[in-house]
Amino acid sequence: MIRLKSNLNLFIRRFILPTCFAGMLLSVACAPTRTPQAAQSQNPTRIMPIGDSITQADSNHNSYRRPLWIQLRQAGYNVDFVGSNREHFQGSAPLSDFDQDHEGHWGWRVDEILKQIDAWVRTSQPDIVLIHLGSNDIIQGQSLESTIEELRQLIQTLRKVNPRLKMLIAETIPCGEEAQVQQLNRLIVNLAQETNTQESPVIAVNQFSGFNPAMGKDTYDGCHPNESGEKKIANRWFAALKTVLPSP
Repeated sequence: MIRLKSNLNLFIRRFILPTCFAGMLLSVACAPTRTPQAAQSQNPTRIMPIGDSITQADSNHNSYRRPLWIQLRQAGYNVDFVGSNREHFQGSAPLSDFDQDHEGHWGWRVDEILKQIDAWVRTSQPDIVLIHLGSNDIIQGQSLESTIEELRQLIQTLRKVNPRLKMLIAETIPCGEEAQVQQLNRLIVNLAQETNTQESPVIAVNQFSGFNPAMGKDTYDGCHPNESGEKKIANRWFAALKTVLPSP
């Protein structure tokens, strides 16, 4: 969870098969109701969502990963979400009709992700990573300079494992003091430009603009996405992913 410096933090922490009939002369095939699926191949593109509570979500919310998965499959992309985690904070996702593997970790800062990322990536072998990090760093009083340096180290570590890894890094949604969030996002854009290469692209994805953090708008508590917010985040990731994914 994003560790809010208020009582909100304490509150949140407690906080088919179809039937088919055959006739003598003809048969009618029935299709199950499920999330649209793209044709599978031997080599799906492996996507690792990396982040904090905004990526993981709690047991009452599906996270942006569900609408993103549905969009990708409806568009015909053959993808596989990967990561060491399948759980949400305090339980499972409300719905199970999407690929639930991820590296979202409730309340974690960039430095905490950095300590584990090498092992996670070596195990899961992603082709693309989606990074949404920095909110906890701001809320917990970390300097913007140290946060950007840790993100730089994260990119370097990811490339050591896979020199051709494609990285989409979010300008974070509004969570925490807005002026600091905007300043961090400007630094993230600069970082993406500085570290981007043809072999291993680093692309900044604007998740900030148009996201309304007001409770009941795009969040349920002023920080964590509700269904509306999840869809907005998924739409931005999807648009960026189309530029780096193989054609469906």
